[in-house]
Formats: sequence, structure tokens, C-alpha cells
Amino acid sequence: MQVTAATPLREHERPMSWARAVLIAVGFFFLTAILTGQIPAYFFTISTLSTLARFQQGCLDLGLLAVGFGLIAFEIAFLYDPKPLIPWPLFAAVGAAFSVVGFYMVWQVWVGIGNFNPLTGQAGWGEFLVTPPGPGNPGYWPNPNQSYLFHPAWFQIGSIDLSSIGMIALLVGLGMLVVALLNPFALRGRLAGPLHSLLVRFSLGLSIVIAALYLTVQTFAGPVRGNPFFAPQGAAITAPVTVNGQKVLQTHAGIVPSAASNVLLFLALCLAMFALILWLLPVMVANRQRFMPAVYLHGVVGLLGNIGIPLLVIWVITYPVVNLIHGADPDQVWVQCALKNAVPSSCTFTPFTGYILCAIVFSLTFGLLMAGLYFWSTRRDMVVLGGTMGLVFMAIAATIIHVDDPNQVPMGLIIAISIAVLAFAWVWGTQREFSTTQAQPLGCVGQWMVLGTLLLVYLFGFALFSMPAFFETEALALFYQAGRGGLHDAFWALLLMGGLAALQFIFLVQRRKMSNLRKFAMWVMLVAVLLMMIGAIQGINRDVLQGGVNALEGSSAIFLTGICFEIVGVLVALYGAWRARGIFSFWTIAIIVMALIGVALGVVVYNFQQPYPELVAFAFMLAMAGALAYTAAGPDEFPPETDEEIEASFATR
Repeated sequence: MQVTAATPLREHERPMSWARAVLIAVGFFFLTAILTGQIPAYFFTISTLSTLARFQQGCLDLGLLAVGFGLIAFEIAFLYDPKPLIPWPLFAAVGAAFSVVGFYMVWQVWVGIGNFNPLTGQAGWGEFLVTPPGPGNPGYWPNPNQSYLFHPAWFQIGSIDLSSIGMIALLVGLGMLVVALLNPFALRGRLAGPLHSLLVRFSLGLSIVIAALYLTVQTFAGPVRGNPFFAPQGAAITAPVTVNGQKVLQTHAGIVPSAASNVLLFLALCLAMFALILWLLPVMVANRQRFMPAVYLHGVVGLLGNIGIPLLVIWVITYPVVNLIHGADPDQVWVQCALKNAVPSSCTFTPFTGYILCAIVFSLTFGLLMAGLYFWSTRRDMVVLGGTMGLVFMAIAATIIHVDDPNQVPMGLIIAISIAVLAFAWVWGTQREFSTTQAQPLGCVGQWMVLGTLLLVYLFGFALFSMPAFFETEALALFYQAGRGGLHDAFWALLLMGGLAALQFIFLVQRRKMSNLRKFAMWVMLVAVLLMMIGAIQGINRDVLQGGVNALEGSSAIFLTGICFEIVGVLVALYGAWRARGIFSFWTIAIIVMALIGVALGVVVYNFQQPYPELVAFAFMLAMAGALAYTAAGPDEFPPETDEEIEASFATR
């Protein structure tokens, strides 16, 4: 009898858990929203502004970023070959040089016109090349008396943003340096084991913590004196403004995010990118035949050849083309100019032309998505790598195109961190299974776990993208104004929708029966959150601790009822953790520590000179974090069940 080897199952033929399918669907959703929504809208906006300065800035920045990604992809393709032709120290040296140049450019712009670099003694730079004359501009390089870089027909004032270019060089250089330094460890198989996993988790976790900490402090403290994340009031701030179609610098007193906060968030972004590279490189090396051709295809051919170079060409020929069209278009159907004696500096594209550009960009991005869906079943890793590179590219792009507005730099970095974390979660979910794959009916509860989790993730993303006030985005339905007394709807929606989505996703991953004790604790605490939110929305205007019962109002009564529910839920969860694993177990300590942190924060906030009821409500909800986490993922007293029992119990709900 002849024995034949079984044909291995291809990726699309293997069973997939519902939790993994949800994670992959989330990644596709945000990738689709960014590629077919944000990018076309961005190009329409910058092409129809009063001048084409931002259009040239955007084309230059995105073009250089695409070229930088192409260089990193070129480096990976060469270094991670079984027999590398170019030694890794050479790429490391190039990356270090890019990083130094980029850091110096950003530093010089931060020093600013009228100041001197404390290290080199050189005069600071203006943000734009060429910087126009303005208040506080005594004439340091770039020369304000030189209105154009080369010729009026090619480059106008504000065509080059030095901060963006410096940040691109810094990020690309750091990427090349990290990829080169990891090369000998990856090829020798040393990027594995507990230390590797610890570095990935620590980097990703610290990145999320930094972003969450900054966002919380910004939301409740805002741009006020004493906030370490903002420059003190009265500091001289030089910002570009548009006057008669020309960008000029104006210096005024105000409060903007401090350099320390931007550096901290930039570090968080680098940590998220490092975690992604550190985890993905060993996977790519182990599956070289499936990944390395895709690296060259998406990075070198796609980003560098088909995106980077065309955008740079558009950046160069923008004003000559506008000037040519203006001469042949007396009715201003395609191009319109505000001043007859300022052509092409006051010219821009009409909305008619903007819609055509938007349709072209949409067609290209939509075509890429359709191609990805077509090849998903046969070339999945190629599609996954392309989507991951696209998400990372858009993450960095969200920051570099907004560095000219100091108030939006932190939000751009937070958006970039969020997209980088999403890219990591998505590529991680496409490469491994983390839940049971046995085919069983979902049941009513299971169907809600799938549909409800997707809905909550959508609302979470809607809240996140409601926070920035970028020039190309319109205000969404959720309001966000940082600081005490501001509207924090987007922050609370982000917190609640994210927490509920994480809670449901954990249930979907585990798919095991919950004890009645954990169910009771979970529902009691969810009711507590609901009651405290109702009380906080109505507003608490009197201090019940000082005024007693006579100071009790309707909102205060509802909030106190929520506190009672919270106490019961936390105590029940604590009892369940103690009964299952003992008093010194992880879950018991986590519940107690989070409760103490929430109480301590509430006491500190209550003793502020000015009342801050909203922050007190946040402290009470934070105290339930450990107990809610236990109800979602904690152990029960009864022994674990078999996979068959888990599937059967889940299907009957």
C-alpha cells in the first residue's frame, strides 16, 4: 500500500475563531476608512484652500515619507537575505546620519528665529522655507529678503516645511538604524524566547500608557498655568498665519503644548513602532518566501516608485502647471486666483478641479483595497504586509502634515500611536490563532458578542477621531474641548466604548462559562457606571460631604446610588478572586490596587481649591477597573472545563 503525504492546508483553508475574525475585520475597517475616506478628503481640502502652500507641503512631506519607507523596505530586502550582500553596519551608519540630520533640523526650528542654538551657537531657523518677513523676524536664515527659493514659477512662500522634513528624516533614520541593529540577532534566531516577548509587551504597553496619561491630563487640566504638558502663559509663540494669501509669522502670548510633551509622545510613537518591528522581523525571516517579495513589492515598487516619486514630481511642477492653466483658463473653471498681480502665489484649484483630484485619489485607494480582497485567499501574507505598511505610513503621515500647528502636534502623535497599535494588533492577529476554532453555533449571546464588539469598536474610533481639530477635518458629532469646564464628550465616549469593547472581546476570546458570582459582580458594576454617568451628566453643584442631607440634589442621589452599587460589585469581585486563588493572588492584588488608586485620586481631586466633579467621577470609575477586569478574564472556583463543554455552553446561551 502506497503512503502519500497529506497536502498541508493553506492559510485560507484553516479554521478561524470568531475573535480572530473580529480583529482582522477591525483592521480592514479602519484601513478602508483611512484609504477611501481620509486621504481623498485631505487632497480635496489642500487643493482648494486659499493658496497652494499646504498642497505643496503635503505632496513634499508624503512623497519624502514614501521614499523613506521605500529605503527601509530596500534595507530589509537586502539585509534579511540568507546571504546579505551589504553589511548591516553600513545601513546602520546611514540610518544614524539621517537621524542626526533630522534631529538637528527639528531642533533648529524649535530654537526659532531670533534665538541661538545653545550647543552650536548658530541662529535658529524659521519653520518654512522660505520664511516671509514678520514680527520677531530679524533676518536670520532662511533670508526673509529672498521671497522665493529658486524662482517664482516653481516655489512659493511656505512650500517647504522644515519641521516636517526633519521629523521624516528622524523617523526614517531611526527605522533604518533599528532594522540594521536587529539584523544579526534575527538571522541567528535570537529574536525569540521570553526576553523577546517581554520587550515587545513592555514597549507596546508603555506606549499606550504614555498616550493615555497625556490624553487624560490634557482633557481634565487643559492648557493652564502649572500643567507640565503645556508652555506657561506669556511665553512668546511664533506661529504662521495667512494674510492676504501670504503666510507670515506672528508672535503672540499664549499657551501651547510644551516641547517636553511632544518629546514624550514622540517616544511613545517610537516605542509602538519598535514593538511592531521587533515582533514582525522574526516572523518575516521564518517565512521568508511569503514575506520578502512582498516587502520589495509594497515598499520599493509601491511606496517609493508609485507614490513617493510621483508626489515629488507633483510638488515640483505644481506652480508651473497652475500658471499654465491660468493663462489658458480665463473663466477660472480649473484654477482661480485672488489677486491679478500675484500669479501664481494667490492661485488655487477650484472645487471642480478638487473633486476631480479627489475622485482620482479615491479610485487609486479603492482599487488597492479591491486588489487586496481579491488576493486575500491566495496571497494573504502579501496583503497583510501591504496593509500593515499602509497603516504605519498613514500613522506617521497624520503627524508630519500637522506639525505647523503647535496645538495639533500632540493630537497628531496620539492618532499616530493609536494607528500603530492597531497595525500591531492586526498583523499579530493575522499570523496566529488565539481562541478556540471548533465549529459551534454562536447562539444569541455569541452573535451579540460579534456584532456588538464591532459596533463598540466603531464608536471607539469615532470618539478618537473626534478629538483632533485638524484643518482638513470637519467637526464630528462628539465635542471635545480640553481643560476644566470644556466639553469632554469624545473622551468619555472613548473611555466607555473602549472599555465595553475590550470586555466583550475578552468574552469572545475565552468562550467559557461564567459563574453566577462573576456575572453578578459585572452587572452590578455596569449599573454603577451607568448611574454615575447619569449623575455626572446632570451636574453636581453642591458638596454633600459638607452640606449633609440638605445639600443632596437629584444628580447627587443618583451618583451616590452608583457608588453603593460600585462598592457591592468590587467587594463581590474581591471575594470571588479570593475564593478562586487566595488572598495574595494576582487578581486579588489587582482589584485592591486599582481600588486604592481610584480612591486616592478622588481624595486628591476633592481637596482641590476649585471643585472638579467630573474628575471625581473619573476617579470612582477608575477604582472599578481591576474588578471589571476580573469579571471578564478572572478565574472561578470550579475547575476548568474541556473545549467541548466550553463550546456547548457558549452555543446554548
